[in-house]
Amino acid sequence: MDKKQSSITHLFIYALAFLILWEWLRPIPTITDTGHIEVFVSFALFSCVLIYLRISPFLIIPTILLGSIYGLHYIFHEGPFLSRGGGLETLRFFLSDSWYNIRLIFTWDLALLTDFFRTFLLFMLLALICYLLYFWIFHTKKIFFFLLSTVIYITVLDTFTPVDASMAIIRIIVIGFFIVTLLQMLKIQEEEKAIGKRNKTYISSAWMYTLIFMIVVATSVGYGAPKFDPQWEDPVPVFRHYVLGEEMPGTGGSVRRVGYGENDDRLGGGFVQDFSTVFYAETESASYWRGESKYEYTGHGWVSEPALTESHSLFDENEIDYYLFTDNVETEEREVLITMESGVGFNHLFYPGQLIGLDVESVNYSVPGQSGELPLITFFTDRVAGKVIAHTEDRDDYVVLNEYRLTYQEASFSLNALRRGGDDPESIRERYLQLPEDLPDRVVELAEEIVADYDNRYDMVVAVEQYFSSNDFEYQTVDVPIPEEGQDYVDQFLFETQYGYCDNFSTAMAVLLRAVDIPTRWVKGFTPGEEIERLPNGTIRYEISNNNAHSWVEVYFPEVGWVPFEPTQGFNNNVEFYEEEEEIEENNTSEDNYEDNERELPDSESPEYEQDMGDLEEESGIGSNNDRNNLNFSLSVDFTWKHAVISLIVLGMVMLVYRKINILQNGYFLLHYRLLGKDERFKTAYQRLLWILDNEGIYREDGETLREYAIRVDKILGSNGMKNLTNTYEKIYYGAQLADGEWKKQQKDWEELVRLLNS
Repeated sequence: MDKKQSSITHLFIYALAFLILWEWLRPIPTITDTGHIEVFVSFALFSCVLIYLRISPFLIIPTILLGSIYGLHYIFHEGPFLSRGGGLETLRFFLSDSWYNIRLIFTWDLALLTDFFRTFLLFMLLALICYLLYFWIFHTKKIFFFLLSTVIYITVLDTFTPVDASMAIIRIIVIGFFIVTLLQMLKIQEEEKAIGKRNKTYISSAWMYTLIFMIVVATSVGYGAPKFDPQWEDPVPVFRHYVLGEEMPGTGGSVRRVGYGENDDRLGGGFVQDFSTVFYAETESASYWRGESKYEYTGHGWVSEPALTESHSLFDENEIDYYLFTDNVETEEREVLITMESGVGFNHLFYPGQLIGLDVESVNYSVPGQSGELPLITFFTDRVAGKVIAHTEDRDDYVVLNEYRLTYQEASFSLNALRRGGDDPESIRERYLQLPEDLPDRVVELAEEIVADYDNRYDMVVAVEQYFSSNDFEYQTVDVPIPEEGQDYVDQFLFETQYGYCDNFSTAMAVLLRAVDIPTRWVKGFTPGEEIERLPNGTIRYEISNNNAHSWVEVYFPEVGWVPFEPTQGFNNNVEFYEEEEEIEENNTSEDNYEDNERELPDSESPEYEQDMGDLEEESGIGSNNDRNNLNFSLSVDFTWKHAVISLIVLGMVMLVYRKINILQNGYFLLHYRLLGKDERFKTAYQRLLWILDNEGIYREDGETLREYAIRVDKILGSNGMKNLTNTYEKIYYGAQLADGEWKKQQKDWEELVRLLNS
């Protein structure tokens, strides 16, 4: 009886300890790129159950390993675990990947460990923690250190990361009270048994009711009682100042909280990260969220005079009278539902691409200070800023847009059209070539130097866009100075600091292009945000926070319109560019042409492909007519059992060679590029890798960009190599970057991917 009751108590404590472990796992998706958190929680529960049942180590260790392999298969591979090529294929990959990573550990190249192996290590760590919980509860009956570590872990995350641990702290304290109290009770029971006392302190209904009552009362009083305001100053900014080097708030106004603001006439200064949510968006693909643009650069920031026109058509005909680009641009129509976070108020729309319509019935709005029946609203378009603003009829009240559904066009721009040239309209030149009279001469001289080697607007724009990445400019949000009176914001960034954030990079690009007679404007809004959910209707739900506030540049091209560009270090322009087919055929062997991210790479008819296959045929001794004729043989002889045996042997050898042909081919290409690979062969090697992946059954889907494909390949193979190779390939193909030295840098990643395919 005693043993049974004690066992139930231990089980209850063990279950509570698992809930504490769960609190360690909850923040992981927020502070890291880890997904599938439910797999890790399930594995931890699985390990806890096995350990509690006290199964033999000869059974529990293989079972936990098998459970981890199943988890790895679920996360990294596709298809049922028990299907052909499912679990066994994952096991085979696990063995080869483990051997590769163990060698990295012995050479202390820990940064090169694959995501597949890191995930396995996390599974093993969870299993070890589950055993430690069992040991602490059933043997030492002490778990205070684990509870204290959990509280410290959660409070640190709550203070320095986006994690909101308010409820987590309450859960941990309540569960901790139960665990510590019950463990103390068990300890007293054992002490009293040792001196002969019995049936005095065994757990009973009265004990449990008392414990629950005390915890509920203490928690309720703590939650509901009035709280004094903080009596001490917040120590966190001081800590971040001395440890992270951030400026102290309130010291000269040089630090502000990141977010979307209205006033941009004085740029500069560091900011404090703000991860609070601004709005949610449900759409098919990620996009930049445009708020407005400004056209007049003052030397310290941007200002703009609104030019409002009433857009009744938004309600009457679901159309808009403001356009970013002409009808010559290829577009695809999409929809997006914007839902603002509670308490966040903007009176204008945020939209991706070209806004073409607003679903009137979807608009949900409020007017601060008013309740009951709301006044009717009208939308006005600022044709200069591209800003669509909601007003009441008398325009005296501020309207807060809470939710709305938009129709927009996602554009793809022809490089041929962008390079074609033409004359800018006079209205464009008057407004979007403005520069301060006191702009330092060296800014203009630098702009002329950057574009000196190019003869068309698009190549000039790309040269300026890439100038910052090729000259060691750094993205930094702290200790960013504000220009003094008489000091130009762009001049300071280009020639003195050479570090800053999006405002510095975008303003500098806009000014440099204006200095060489290219119309530009400064745009602000938000980056795509974080994908948080894939919805049943095929759309994706994104969370956009204040930390996603961003600025970029739009450049005017005759007969095309306004095209976005992204100069800020660490950010990628998600606009599509494509080369028309006739240009691809004429220039696909040129190292200096620019390619669209969606462009199909050379297929089996390309010169590079034929060259490689010619090398393969020449070195393997096949391909000539004589060789093919030698493969013919006569079947006119009598068919006996000997011939049957020989036929079976030949058939088996053919099947074996057929099954190994990919390995043989891949082995050949490994040797071929190791011996003959030079810098100018990087593009050819990358295209060959795409061919190998396709041959291995890892196909590139229709409409899938190279970056999306690279991420999927790395996830399947447990590598980061494809992403690295693709980034370099895009710089060479789309950015006119020379391939000097790139093959030597990337050869290791290329060979690793081929070896993983062979394994």
